[in-house]
Amino acid sequence: MKHVVLMIAGAAIAGITFAAWWIFNLFACGMKPMGCGNFSLQWGDWEALRLFVPTFVAGVALFLFGAWGRYRANG
Repeated sequence: MKHVVLMIAGAAIAGITFAAWWIFNLFACGMKPMGCGNFSLQWGDWEALRLFVPTFVAGVALFLFGAWGRYRANG
């Protein structure tokens, strides 16, 4: 049961982080004075990505740790 909780928590952290990154980009696109006709995620903007990538990686690592523990327990 503990491993399933880790998997759910990791998936939630990674999902919320990606959703926050998407919303952040959408907000930045809407703040342009000329408007926003073509929205895309800005993967080259490391000023903001440096805050989102570690949290996303931590969520994925937590998910994988839970999956690995579950695999070993059922193994």
